[in-house]
Amino acid sequence: MDPMRLGETVAAVIREQLASPDAVITPDTPLGADGLGIDSVDCLAIVLELERRTGLALRDEHLTAEALATPGGLVQLLEQAGQS
Repeated sequence: MDPMRLGETVAAVIREQLASPDAVITPDTPLGADGLGIDSVDCLAIVLELERRTGLALRDEHLTAEALATPGGLVQLLEQAGQS
């Protein structure tokens, strides 16, 4: 899956989790308290849904706070998973 498509998928999943179809989500939008307010439970739900939609498994050791901080970080995780 190309990075543009991954970015669209990540943004769609985040919007669904937030139940906010009009949310503006860029690669640099903070997901945590200083941005969209996504907590750890929401983040886990997003990761699981991304794995389901893309068919890629994200390794636990790669799920760091930095990697999960922005949609761009999630795209990078998915790109890495697709290369392994």
